[in-house]
Amino acid sequence: MERALIITDAPKAMKFFRDFLENYGYEKIRLAATVEDGRQAMSEFSPDVCIINAPIGHEDGESLSVELAADMSCQVILFIKEDYYNEVSGSVEKEGVMCLPKPISKSLFARALGFAEAGDSRMKKAYHEIKRLEKKIEEMRLVNRAKSILMTEKSMSEPDAHRYIEKTAMDRRVSRGQVAEEIIDFYTT
Repeated sequence: MERALIITDAPKAMKFFRDFLENYGYEKIRLAATVEDGRQAMSEFSPDVCIINAPIGHEDGESLSVELAADMSCQVILFIKEDYYNEVSGSVEKEGVMCLPKPISKSLFARALGFAEAGDSRMKKAYHEIKRLEKKIEEMRLVNRAKSILMTEKSMSEPDAHRYIEKTAMDRRVSRGQVAEEIIDFYTT
């Protein structure tokens, strides 16, 4: 992970988090002093991790942390005063937010970043697997539609239509989806 977003209105905390993340190896760090700036930075910057130091102005940071975690594009770590930790942590952690009490030690923060990196890695693997499966499902839809067209237009049986698409794809060294798209285009235009 190399991109971090820090959302805090406390200059001292901003410096602490920024210095720590730079020393930890983060190369690109964006700062936001308001909730609105944080939302905007999130959409423009696409960070790997988002650090929220609550409260931010008159907002508690909980709803922002849950909102940003729901996007599932980065790991979110919410820092709250120890007095509110037990009250807040259970609800935000169920939504995928890592919650830590303040004051924070450097070693605990380092461990939290390690957990965030592990979570980010798993999330990105899952995202790529989802995309792969979506692509496969789309190809299956195309192939099924093309088979249906061949069955209607060429009076082929379902196994013959399937075999035709498979063989054509192998002979031409293209995907079954590409052959299916060509069949659909040919018979529907």
